[in-house]
Amino acid sequence: MRQLLCKLVFVCVLASAPAVLQAADSLGEWQSFDSKVMQEKRDFAVHLPPSYGKSNKKYPVIYLLDGDQRRLNVVAGIQDALSTEILEQQVNEAIIVAVPNSELAIRERDLTPTNVDWMFKGKLLEEFDNIGQADRFIEFFQQELIPKINSNYQTSEKRILVGESFGGLFAAHTLLTQPDVFTDYLIIDPTSLWDNNYLNRKYSELDYDKSRAKANVWFSFANNEAFGDIGETNYKWGMELVTRLKTHPTVQVAEQFFPNESHGTVALQSWYFGLRHLNKNTAP
Repeated sequence: MRQLLCKLVFVCVLASAPAVLQAADSLGEWQSFDSKVMQEKRDFAVHLPPSYGKSNKKYPVIYLLDGDQRRLNVVAGIQDALSTEILEQQVNEAIIVAVPNSELAIRERDLTPTNVDWMFKGKLLEEFDNIGQADRFIEFFQQELIPKINSNYQTSEKRILVGESFGGLFAAHTLLTQPDVFTDYLIIDPTSLWDNNYLNRKYSELDYDKSRAKANVWFSFANNEAFGDIGETNYKWGMELVTRLKTHPTVQVAEQFFPNESHGTVALQSWYFGLRHLNKNTAP
């Protein structure tokens, strides 16, 4: 009974860890527009680095999934602090674009690549309606949001996608199916359990080893052994994808396992180490 309870808790955490949160005092400027792709109004926030506007410099852009206000505050704080002289300018300054979930639908609608109920070893973990629209969400970035950001801000060609849990599943799906939309992928404890090892099946279907994909990718994984088969399988399938990606000649992949963090706590260290890896300041 205890093991079953742990498994159910883990499923709930996987499904809802990046819940939408609000805060009154905030970083970033909130904006919105009517998306033709999504057929709804979509909000986003733009946080500018400290030196923005003082030169003609162009900045990398970090796109933050599940981009509620509190998540933006924390990621912007980490990113800005690491770019300061007092912390030895470990990362390049960057623009951060936070993209919250839709107000009209559950987050799984946009972050899952297939419209299926969540099964594991023949048992139903969770039932969903009207999900599996990740490809449309990719189009939203590709056709609308990224061009809007590029036309209004001093952006470089470097674009980092940050996704956690189901957001990590979306980021990995984007890497496999439309890798050129972003140049870098920070994938935090992805829901690799989705649709009976979907990510590795997709890798095989696409014959990805022979693709022309080019990207820098950093994965983090939490210690979810306490959740039994669900946690162990999620990690196993996630690492299977990492191992396969490492064979690709033009995809650079690194990963880090956090033995003292769970699925619900691994994000903070992942943002810190992931940004240091993908947005590293290489200037002398």
